[in-house]
Amino acid sequence: MSRGVVALLCAVPAEERMLRRLAGPQVRIVVMGMGPATAERHATAAIDGGACAAISVGFCGALDPSLSVGDVVVPERVRDALTGEEWECDAALASGAGRRGGTLVTTDHVVADPALRAALKGLAVDMESSGAARACARAGVPFAAIRAVTDRTGDRLPDLAGVVDDAGNVHAMRMAGRLIIHPGAIPAWVRLARGASAARRGLVPAVTRALADAA
Repeated sequence: MSRGVVALLCAVPAEERMLRRLAGPQVRIVVMGMGPATAERHATAAIDGGACAAISVGFCGALDPSLSVGDVVVPERVRDALTGEEWECDAALASGAGRRGGTLVTTDHVVADPALRAALKGLAVDMESSGAARACARAGVPFAAIRAVTDRTGDRLPDLAGVVDDAGNVHAMRMAGRLIIHPGAIPAWVRLARGASAARRGLVPAVTRALADAA
């Protein structure tokens, strides 16, 4: 690649597994864990290790009601919900992934309540991209984000606390215990699993096209 090594920065092992086929001498897959702080640390380490550009890749939740589950989001900018800082995304780096537009908002926690999510005012929400964008801006390397929607604006997310750890690992036994105690949560978990499957189908081709166009 003319840009040198590109780091694909993802949050959880499930995202790494779907991106693994894209890894090679000039494409490095980095699992960051969940949250902007750990994303910033891992992005910095990737840059220090030779990455010349970075793309935040993975799932997101819709903030714009026009977005459907499975849609691919290629934002123009990323905003940190806590600090209000914004970073412009590199247009050329993700040009092949799809139409660019809007703001991807990063929070430091899962925003499960649709009413709280609506207050964020953007295109979509994730938990890692602002940290990665901050690290790239500090180092002066190109940054972009490619995210796929797992849940719509009106969807209430299941309670992930204690079931999904900070590294993004799902603890099956804890989930089973939670569902036994709270069977009413089963539809939300099923909806999220289906959303992740739909997002996965759109995300990998979009990232593949972006890497090909950046070559």
